[in-house]
Amino acid sequence: MRWILLSALIFAYQVIADEKPHLVPEEAIGVLEVHDMTSGQLLWLRGRVGEGSYTWVDQTGNHCTMKIPVAIGRIADSGLSIGSASGMKMIVMSKKLNEALVQGERVNSKEWRFTEFGEGEADGWIVDGISLHEAFVLNSRRRWVSWLLGDTRSELCQQ
Repeated sequence: MRWILLSALIFAYQVIADEKPHLVPEEAIGVLEVHDMTSGQLLWLRGRVGEGSYTWVDQTGNHCTMKIPVAIGRIADSGLSIGSASGMKMIVMSKKLNEALVQGERVNSKEWRFTEFGEGEADGWIVDGISLHEAFVLNSRRRWVSWLLGDTRSELCQQ
């Protein structure tokens, strides 16, 4: 009975894993993923913030991961609220965007070319969680207060 149950669990896991594959194109440089975000609205401003993991392969072939703060927003109907929201996923396609993220530069969506997944040449492909009508900032924390708050970049690379 134990083997039947174990076999059923393995089969169920395989079915669930195959249900939503994470396809990353060969020419992709990195993937930014935020699992959970906090949403809020103040008058006409509606937004979400969260901390994501950016994963890429460096020049020596090491897989590297670092935390990146993300802020997404737009002008909306008037209101006041706070809550939780689902995350987002983006595939980095250009070396220039990858370098900006790794160096901790503030990346404003208005200054780069982002499109939906697979929609032509772009610096980044939005897979999920951001509308093309929304603006966003990657590495959104202010660096000038990092010395006071102890906000340091954490980069982890391994072979």
